[in-house]
Amino acid sequence: MTMPHDQSDREQRLRADLESGFTDHEWAVGMVLCPARENCVSTFGLRALYKPLKNGRVPMHRGTFGAPCAGAHKRPTTPPLQLRPTP
Repeated sequence: MTMPHDQSDREQRLRADLESGFTDHEWAVGMVLCPARENCVSTFGLRALYKPLKNGRVPMHRGTFGAPCAGAHKRPTTPPLQLRPTP
């Protein structure tokens, strides 16, 4: 399934914002992105966030049809999210 061009651009901008390590959402503080990036099988796609396990790795997650993600149980490539500093 392909996304309309403007939705794809919005997803990419959101992903780039999250990869910067900062967020505007308090609920997302401490969460990490899947290291599989665009290849993550999660239904949330590029914006999938996970609470890291005690060992610092991303928890197991699967796609719609039950296939495990390639990023599951791997160390995240981005730092845990922090609240964006106010100017």
